[in-house]
Amino acid sequence: NITALSDERLKVNIETLDGKKVLEMRGVGFIKDGEKGSGVVAQELEQVAPELVSNKGEYKSVAYGNLVGYLIEAIKDLQKQVDELKK
Repeated sequence: NITALSDERLKVNIETLDGKKVLEMRGVGFIKDGEKGSGVVAQELEQVAPELVSNKGEYKSVAYGNLVGYLIEAIKDLQKQVDELKK
């Protein structure tokens, strides 16, 4: 079980994310250290959502858990489109 502090009392300037940014992100499959994996390429993601990429150390890393906020908003955008089409 991995958790992160997310209490409203710890945050300022709370804004809803732009779910449309998900359409600019690319999910990839790859081989790293001889094992198959999936995810994103940090350099590509950094162009869309730089707050999700860390430049500490020799290699860039991605805060995968923080992608969830974008995915939630993207799903809500899609649901809104589905609801409009159903009318």
